[in-house]
Amino acid sequence: MVCKLSNSKAQALTDRELERLFSPRCPTGNLHDAALYALGLDLADPKMHGKRVRPILCIQTCELLGGDARAAIPFAMAIELMHNFCLVHDDIEDGDTFRRDRPSVWVKYGLPHAINVGDYLLTKVFVALTCARRFGLDDDRAFRLTALIAETLDETHIGQALDMNARRGRDFSVQDYLRIVESKTGRYLAAPILGGAIVADAPDSLLRRIENFGKFLGPLFQIIDDIIDLTDGKGRETVGSDIREGKRSYLVAFTAAKCTQKEKARLFDILDKPRARTTRKDVEEIAALYEKYGAIAAGRDYCRKLLNRGRRALQHAPEPLRNYLLETFEGLIERKR
Repeated sequence: MVCKLSNSKAQALTDRELERLFSPRCPTGNLHDAALYALGLDLADPKMHGKRVRPILCIQTCELLGGDARAAIPFAMAIELMHNFCLVHDDIEDGDTFRRDRPSVWVKYGLPHAINVGDYLLTKVFVALTCARRFGLDDDRAFRLTALIAETLDETHIGQALDMNARRGRDFSVQDYLRIVESKTGRYLAAPILGGAIVADAPDSLLRRIENFGKFLGPLFQIIDDIIDLTDGKGRETVGSDIREGKRSYLVAFTAAKCTQKEKARLFDILDKPRARTTRKDVEEIAALYEKYGAIAAGRDYCRKLLNRGRRALQHAPEPLRNYLLETFEGLIERKR
């Protein structure tokens, strides 16, 4: 079986319903327009809407398991809304002024409005799920999808707290990093795959395999994200935003375990500087330290090991789904943005 819908068509289906969700007859200024801005839906070019990785995973998983792609749209919307709610608040918490190559929501609309917009996106997560019947889902599957979103939100916020708690620590290990990203990123990368499988009435045995596979997704995705921030940027204002915000990344943990005590002290001295006082030279100094100890190469190598573990986790999954997921996440290892 192959997907009838291309990734672009899956994105278009999701985007059309999201636009409908935020286009009331009497829109409220600094709310509906800001929500569309956060989602990139104020722009005509779909390429500017974000990658839409999660809704695409949801819809394609559902189709590959023999389900109705249209029935997956409520959860596809819900997981994308959750993702963007997290991004709006994450930019506030990290002080990031750019997102997707333009000003962050809090910069464009102001901090009070941005907090409200993030909360509004979260509210719409559950509004999207109430559309389940309109898209042909029964109450049992709708309830299971709502429970999945609630569990994912719970785990993601634990991960975010662990991330922020780590930002002043100087004894930060790779294991500390993995615990953070398994919670913060892993669950809500696995959630769209699980959601698509639930819509397709997949058996519990397959759901367990997907959950096991999901344990490797967070570290894989986030390590590559850490590397991209240093090498090509992530649509933020400058390369090295993670260093400027003092983020404890895989690159930090790996280098701290390999370098001298003097280098380690310097590494954390720079990371602990206020963002506004971190210079380009500081970023270049840490980048050189990463290069010296091979942190970037080690990160990509570790991601390949994670993918191999994921391959074993999906060994007995249906072949079309297994091939799709492995191909998708293999592509992530080499991505530049």
